[in-house]
Amino acid sequence: MSKIIHNIEILTDGGINPETTIYEEKLWQLHFVDHSDSRIMGRSKVLEYLTKGTVPPKTVHSFKKWDIITTQGSRVRTWVIVYDDKSHVQLINKDFYSLVTNGHKVEQEKEELVHSSPPPTEKSSPLNPALFESTSRTTDEERKQIDSFREKVIEDLKVT
Repeated sequence: MSKIIHNIEILTDGGINPETTIYEEKLWQLHFVDHSDSRIMGRSKVLEYLTKGTVPPKTVHSFKKWDIITTQGSRVRTWVIVYDDKSHVQLINKDFYSLVTNGHKVEQEKEELVHSSPPPTEKSSPLNPALFESTSRTTDEERKQIDSFREKVIEDLKVT
């Protein structure tokens, strides 16, 4: 089951993505409500979770954190998500975190379906009997012709 996200911290200094072991300019560190170990993700994984979490399905092109300062000096963090069809949405923290969590749940359910489905049996797909029958369709006379031709070809290859 997916954990509930409490905060997402952007690591602007970048670092090594633990999943791909490749250096990335920015990483996102997810902190959870249950105070379990935080998780670090690269941009591609966050995009994947956002895409899978979007209902109805839309491919996410990019996302960005916006910090808004009100006239009274209060700070509000929002997230802007831009989709491939150039539409966009601005979400508060809670909704953005829910979208990422939902995307993770969808991925987990998909993996469970793949691992829980039984392997295909021989009866599930038709087989070509000519390829898999144990009886030969070649007569004895045809077999002798084939063998003599095979021997002739081998002899011709040795001569040249």
